[in-house]
Amino acid sequence: MPSAISSSTTTNNDIQPETHKNEQEYDNESSLLARDFETLTNIDDIRECLRLLDEEETRIDASLDQMLSQESELLEALGTLDVLRPQLRNLKLDSSQMMNTITKTSRLAEGISDKVRQLDQEQSRAKESIHYVEDVQELKRCIAGIQEAMRHKDYDAAANLLQSASKIDSAILNGSLAEFTVVSCSS
Repeated sequence: MPSAISSSTTTNNDIQPETHKNEQEYDNESSLLARDFETLTNIDDIRECLRLLDEEETRIDASLDQMLSQESELLEALGTLDVLRPQLRNLKLDSSQMMNTITKTSRLAEGISDKVRQLDQEQSRAKESIHYVEDVQELKRCIAGIQEAMRHKDYDAAANLLQSASKIDSAILNGSLAEFTVVSCSS
């Protein structure tokens, strides 16, 4: 009989107690259950050990009953997960495709952004060129007007045109385009 009892023992730490006992009672129970049953010689110790084993068996049975009562809930949850598995697989595929699309769109947007930046630079250069050409044309108009005013001896008009010409950027006055397009006084 002692061998049957000793094979069904477990430690007190494996079981969640249903009643609230103080630590000293658990220590006493643990020390009695931890003893070798063959060394028990006092009848009171044997009865106490049997009582504790009976309580432990009751707690273990209750714990097992609780686990078995939850089996149907666990099986139902696992069944739900099995039903969701194909949907999750589809969601994973859809999300991968969406990520690929987003990545391609991002690369395309970066390419477009680069092209827009290049166009902005070209537009800025074109505006600078147009402004430069307009200034050269203004210089040409002023010089032609000065020459005409000098021929008619209209010195006030020539002075006004000279003042307008002096407001033109000096880079244009000294630039090669002005040199080619503006008629010099010597001609």
